[in-house]
Amino acid sequence: LQSKLDEDSSFLLRNNFLEYTLAVPKEWEKISLKDFHQECFELFLAAPTAHPSLEIINKPIWSTWANFWKAVDQDGLLEYAKQISDNNMPISQLELDDMWTVSYGDYQIDKRKFSNFPEMLKKLENEFGIKRLSAWVHPFVDADSEVGKNPELRNKLFVKNRDGDVPLVWWWDCPVKPRDPSKPVGPTNPDIKEPCSYVLDVTNPETREWWYKQLEAMKAEGICTFKFDAGEANWLPHNYVLYDGAYPNSYGKHYAHFASRFGSAVENRYGSGTQQTNFFTRTIDRNSYWDKDGGLSTLIPWALQSSLHGYYWNLPDMIGGNGLNHNESNIRGEPPEEELYIRWTQANTLLLAMQFSYPPWHSKYGGEVLNIVKKSLEIRKKWMHYLIKNVRKSVEEKVPVIRPMWWASDDNEALTIDDQFMVGSDLVVAPVIKSGQKARNVYLPEGNWRNGNNVSEVVKGPTTIKDYPSPLDVLPHFYRTDSDDSGNGSSSIFGSSMGLFSLIISIIISLYFLN
Repeated sequence: LQSKLDEDSSFLLRNNFLEYTLAVPKEWEKISLKDFHQECFELFLAAPTAHPSLEIINKPIWSTWANFWKAVDQDGLLEYAKQISDNNMPISQLELDDMWTVSYGDYQIDKRKFSNFPEMLKKLENEFGIKRLSAWVHPFVDADSEVGKNPELRNKLFVKNRDGDVPLVWWWDCPVKPRDPSKPVGPTNPDIKEPCSYVLDVTNPETREWWYKQLEAMKAEGICTFKFDAGEANWLPHNYVLYDGAYPNSYGKHYAHFASRFGSAVENRYGSGTQQTNFFTRTIDRNSYWDKDGGLSTLIPWALQSSLHGYYWNLPDMIGGNGLNHNESNIRGEPPEEELYIRWTQANTLLLAMQFSYPPWHSKYGGEVLNIVKKSLEIRKKWMHYLIKNVRKSVEEKVPVIRPMWWASDDNEALTIDDQFMVGSDLVVAPVIKSGQKARNVYLPEGNWRNGNNVSEVVKGPTTIKDYPSPLDVLPHFYRTDSDDSGNGSSSIFGSSMGLFSLIISIIISLYFLN
């Protein structure tokens, strides 16, 4: 393969040719896709060497982001904590998101919004039982911040371009203005993105140590851990040159390793070749709608993709999404409709971890939402022992916790399923992810499977249950009758053997390029 990038590309190329490896099994008609995947996985990828915080797996994170956006303050945070406590909701840590510092890059708690931070922390613990507060951080430093205005720090800490300058970059908290303010934004009047920040060069050891000291100072203020946002090379300046970066992905690799210094309760959303870390790799923000354009339908495929590439500790983003929808004028966002919120909760119930922001008692919702969410949390509690057992097993045996259906079966139907998944070997989860749907087909691999919603019913697989009843309060799930943890815790497009071969090849190429 040869790249077609010109000299004005965003990064420098060592050469225009890409070397890659194509893996083909010797007897591809005899080997299972799971076994072939694992063989290639050992050649090209890596698995985590330790598990993340079990407390976060056991209890949800509650984030201020979608619910407050940038308007969070001390009174609002305490009221949010009170509501969580009053509604008897489990919580592992409370996450303080955007706009808690004086400015981006100056790591000082904004006293205008949090007038008595130590007292707030005491109230969180003593009145509401919340012992852990995490905070949102990122590599951007505003030009008008104290750090950004310091020429010595600016020259020492930030990403430069090929001319040795330190350029500003645009990111999502920078201004966006229409080219012609008198006309509506559109193809003939596109947005103008105004750069406003510098980017920390985390490939530079001196930058990492400076940032580490800033965050350690925040921990001394009572913040327990951090949610690391961004980290992708696309946020770097045009024609950037890193202190230590032979490849564009070098930035993300250093970024993830830096985040890992803050422990197993960290959230990070990007890495490259960093599967061995033991923090949570967060799914990038999902939007509050149903379809595959960043909506609910992408939740399971993203979790499966993470698993197959060795990022076993996937944290699906906030339940219900970030409040944004297809209405581009929706600046702050609104909670998703009741049905979407409920189905999103169910889809997330038996994934590795849960994170709420919009609360199920939101004024937009009726009491049914809270009741169904609590029912989902009871299902999760029932299977928590099994989930944690598989987390530990995944470290020991280098196998994912969340698995595609073809992990248990190579038949054509299993190869095409992207709306259900397995937890370990013994639990099949098939949430409803389509609007208005009250029944769905459920595929079960070989074995005897007990209906999680009707334990007297046992179904022999492999089979597809047609139109399994799935009213709004039901999460379809089945478990093997011989499971140690039972009670505890469409037509195929690959209709031929050559179709399976093509699928195998595409997966291996994907495994190589996305590592």
